[in-house]
Amino acid sequence: MPTDRVLRDDALITKIVEQVLKSDSLLEKISQVIGEKTAAIIKAYEQKVVSLEVKLAKAYEDIDSLEQYSRLNNLRLYGIPETPNENTDVMVASICKDKLGITIPPESIDCSHRLGKVENGHRPIVVKFCVRNIKQSIYNNKRKLKNTKIVIREDLTKQRLALMKDVKKRLGVAWTNHCKIFTKVGNRIYNVKTTSDLDNLTTVK
Repeated sequence: MPTDRVLRDDALITKIVEQVLKSDSLLEKISQVIGEKTAAIIKAYEQKVVSLEVKLAKAYEDIDSLEQYSRLNNLRLYGIPETPNENTDVMVASICKDKLGITIPPESIDCSHRLGKVENGHRPIVVKFCVRNIKQSIYNNKRKLKNTKIVIREDLTKQRLALMKDVKKRLGVAWTNHCKIFTKVGNRIYNVKTTSDLDNLTTVK
């Protein structure tokens, strides 16, 4: 059972605590300390989030680069009529010879096939060449198809294709070479790698 002295001490301590809690300056100081610590914690987490976002963006960029590298020897051909039991290797070789004046040996085509959705009545053909020089020669001569229904494009990744469409929409002109996206602003040609590059060019325009 507590003695009178203990009770008096408890009462004194309670009174002191009550007086301290009534002190506006002390409460402000406590609030300030808590606020500073909370702000420091939030800032640390924000920095971690930014760091992770940068690393994630770099990872996506690396993955896209690897995927695009695997497609460097590829071309997509649009507007070629689709027939039953067709041989797309033979069709590609025939178009190259008849329309572009380029004769390619059968062994220069690694593989080819139709893919995706029907566009203008026919699915496009994707063809992978064994030698990059042949692919580039065909792509460099694609202007010879100007008055035909056939269009040749490089086989871009989904990410790069979306970026190219955005470049064309915002700047009016876009093309690719060696699977890199280019545009023209004024008299200068720019290589657009990211949306940030495009934003900067939009400002220039």
